Amino acid sequence: MSTLLQDLRYALRMLRKAPGFTAVAVITLALGIGANTAIFSVVDTVMLRPLPYPQPDRLMFMTEMALQRDGTMIEGPTSYPDFFDWRAGNHVFEGMASYHPDDFTLVGNGDPVHLSGETVSSEFFSVLRVPPILGRGFLPGEEKPGTRVVVLSHELWQSAYAGDRSIIGRKITLNRQSYEVVGVMPPTFAFLLDDQLPKLWRTFAPEAEVSAPGEPPSTAERGSHSFRVVARLKSGVTVEQAREEMNVIAKALAKQYPDTNTRHAATAVVPELEHLVGDRRLALWVLLLFVGCVLLIACVNVANLLLVRASKRSKEIAVRAALGAARARVVRQLLTESLLLGLGSAAVGVPLASWAVKLFANLNAQILPRMQYAAVDGRVLAFTAVITIATSFVFGLFPALRASHPNLVQFLKDGGRGSIGGSHQRLRGALVVAETAIGLMLLVTAGLLLRSFHRLLQVDPGFNPGHVLTFTFDLPDAKYNENQAVQFYNQFLPRLKTLPGVSSASGIYPLPLSNGRLFLTFQIEGHPVPKAEAPFAGLRIASPEYFHTLGIPVISGRDFDERDQTKSPLVVIVNQAFAQRFFPNDDVLGKRITTGIVAADKDRPREIVGIVGNVKHQSLTAEFAPEYYIPYPQIPGAGMSICLKTTAVPDSLATAVRKELAGMDPDLPVYDVRTMEDYVSTSLGQPRFQTVLLEAFALLALVLTAVGLYGVVAYSAAQRTQEIGIRITLGATADSVLKMILREGLKLAAIGGAIGVAGALLVTHWIRSMLFDVRPLDALTFASVLAILGLVSLMASYIPARRATKVDPMVALRHE
Repeated sequence: MSTLLQDLRYALRMLRKAPGFTAVAVITLALGIGANTAIFSVVDTVMLRPLPYPQPDRLMFMTEMALQRDGTMIEGPTSYPDFFDWRAGNHVFEGMASYHPDDFTLVGNGDPVHLSGETVSSEFFSVLRVPPILGRGFLPGEEKPGTRVVVLSHELWQSAYAGDRSIIGRKITLNRQSYEVVGVMPPTFAFLLDDQLPKLWRTFAPEAEVSAPGEPPSTAERGSHSFRVVARLKSGVTVEQAREEMNVIAKALAKQYPDTNTRHAATAVVPELEHLVGDRRLALWVLLLFVGCVLLIACVNVANLLLVRASKRSKEIAVRAALGAARARVVRQLLTESLLLGLGSAAVGVPLASWAVKLFANLNAQILPRMQYAAVDGRVLAFTAVITIATSFVFGLFPALRASHPNLVQFLKDGGRGSIGGSHQRLRGALVVAETAIGLMLLVTAGLLLRSFHRLLQVDPGFNPGHVLTFTFDLPDAKYNENQAVQFYNQFLPRLKTLPGVSSASGIYPLPLSNGRLFLTFQIEGHPVPKAEAPFAGLRIASPEYFHTLGIPVISGRDFDERDQTKSPLVVIVNQAFAQRFFPNDDVLGKRITTGIVAADKDRPREIVGIVGNVKHQSLTAEFAPEYYIPYPQIPGAGMSICLKTTAVPDSLATAVRKELAGMDPDLPVYDVRTMEDYVSTSLGQPRFQTVLLEAFALLALVLTAVGLYGVVAYSAAQRTQEIGIRITLGATADSVLKMILREGLKLAAIGGAIGVAGALLVTHWIRSMLFDVRPLDALTFASVLAILGLVSLMASYIPARRATKVDPMVALRHE
């Protein structure tokens, strides 16, 4: 212990004697350690930490696999009858629960409040194994019609009811209907399985009720797919066994119900965490690899600094060796100094990482799951400690081994000049080659992603998002029947058009780029096919002026107008993709289709009265898909998002909109008040997040690489001062000296660049799925990166080379 303390004191003393070296080394490493700590915190929170439920590895996400026209299978939501059959027929799960997001309006407790919630099956909380802290969860009988019970989140219990423990058994009013509060969830309960943070949960009992005479309840519609399933594996059952059994059940249902289930003869069973992370996994690993490479480049630079420092301490080390110091003793002393540098760098890097993580969480909470919980905690600090020790060992070992084996005779003969041997210089050159190769691979990867993001920004979404304000409200079924809902919108939309700055007002469901999905089958008149083989397309419900409001061109035919009412002839408008796929050689106008909306259409055909432009509804990267639009009055009961085209700043209308709505019904709260530009920006959130970070880290890698190359060339020129003086004395020109030094630096950069290109050719194929409309071997990106690296290498070599041409021959000849 006393020897260790002696090493520490000596190391501190030596580092204090070289404040410039210490500061540069600490800052260089702090950037690398801080970046790794911050990104690991994100990766750990999003991808590595288990879900906050007991035995989370047993929780499985389940969904149906839908067969597409091109033969591919995609995940899709499940129907109630299929869920009932899954739940009753399986032998591999100890529990299975359904859930889907829902919206509620709470009244009777002050101003009406919009609440996001979940409609779930009765086993929901037992499957997750998280009981309420107050009251109870749901009972199996509470799935039956006529039962209305609700479980509150802890946040809602505190904010709306001040934590009143007598809330259990009390009646509250949601969507103009009375619900009994039966439980309150704990404050630590985080529902992470959906995109929203629900304030309450109810059973699907209201959906089991008949909404209109002669129409089946939602729970009986096998063809209506609208929710997700979470299940808990029985002990000893593997995921593969569960997949096999559920596929057997799905195939049996397809035979039993060919009209609705032929396309859904398979299921997907994946661990819930794997589903939650989804396609973000590759991007997160790429981020972690990037910052690891940045830290490696930082280590290379510090190793080069230590090699230079070791050469200057060669006399000291030679004397210690001559006096009997063992090589291991010298290596330990030098590694102690490296460890202190690493610890100092961590002390600077961790606060930087903590600040960066908070910034990421605030700006990107909706982009990555669980991002809002990211923090530099004990797990992250443990990771930082490990990489700090490993980093100290990596950048300190080779310089320590080199310095600890001096040529005593040479050093004592030269009087301790501190010259560095050719092997040292070759090692430093090799390190620069390595960091140049790594830097080039990072730059190519970042360049491809930047090109990809630029292409994404140029994508035409099919509509004009500028100066469009959107908002939503819910008309409760308990107060508004179908006819009353139609009348409400018919009165409300014209009132909105009278607001200052509003040029048009319309409604749509689902809103583009809002993650809303609605797909239904249809039949083409004159070309009937079995129900199981019926084509399907995206369904949109729109009011008149919608296409004008969002700038969607009406290519042929007409828009919806006042003629298209509830009892008018049924009509439909299709997009170009629909017309091209299903009517490739015909004039689509006047053709008729029968949609799958049984309640609204009663199997009556709809006439196609218009063709409109394609719209990117799901994402900007998706292909244009076939879609058809139905006028709102002809599919009553559905809600819509309202769109206002304005000549003013859209956000300035929010107050006026709320006032107009309150004038028609004061119990209807407005929510999701956003501009269409915000929706477009949100859809770009994940690619923007990964592109910005990777560009920042690639730029940092480029700077560190340039600094490393500059250091090697500058030190090499300093070591050749006598040689340069002799050359000038013998008649060498400044240009020849400049070329000689430049040649050395550019040679290292060229070798590193060649190795980096070879590595980039392999790496870029790995990130193919992260690119949009850009090939992994994009020639422009490779050429641009090579040009940038060449220019930076030239500048890094030119500065010390230029300085070398100004050497005074007399001074140089006296240089040791």
